[in-house]
Amino acid sequence: RARGRKDVKVVAIAGDGGTADIGIQALSGAAERNENIVYICYDNEAYENTGIQRSGCTPFGAWTTTTPVGKVIRGEDRPKKDMPAIMAAHGIPYVATASIAYPLDLIKKVRKAREIEGTSYIHVHASCVPGWRIQENKSVEVCKLAVLSGMWILYEIERGEVRVTFKPPKRIPVRDYLMAQGRFRHLTDKEIMEIQRMVDEQCRRFGIE
Repeated sequence: RARGRKDVKVVAIAGDGGTADIGIQALSGAAERNENIVYICYDNEAYENTGIQRSGCTPFGAWTTTTPVGKVIRGEDRPKKDMPAIMAAHGIPYVATASIAYPLDLIKKVRKAREIEGTSYIHVHASCVPGWRIQENKSVEVCKLAVLSGMWILYEIERGEVRVTFKPPKRIPVRDYLMAQGRFRHLTDKEIMEIQRMVDEQCRRFGIE
């Protein structure tokens, strides 16, 4: 910018903690100015590389080292911060969600973001083996279960128009996704039913049955 160049597209990649918590002030400012950037949030739903502490993107009910599970505390007690919605509220030209389980969808969205003038934001759902307490060979499969259950919805918002880019033929119960991970295995039937209710409501907003 100092050199007067307008043909440079800057790409930024950061985790969910650095995006939704620590860096949200700078990111919000860049979005408000509609800087010519592609910002990619790599969301594994906690501060995984510093000890599995909760972040603003940690989902309701999840165990982390700072949301332990006991008789009183039952894991994270707040809903996951909706960063794509927060970014869309800035009126930027492109916002999208993606998943490591659907690489072609991710590639298509990155290519589109690269060609759009102004701020583009892509929020990628990605697993963490130790943080989610899963086996290494299940890391992609678990993320796929998130999409198939409606816990994670694949969509894009291009200049204010919302489009779902993948609809599961038939949604699976959220229990299938939750019980595939150690961080949710403490949940009771009642708690799982509450999460299912939250997911059903979210899916209705996007026209997903």
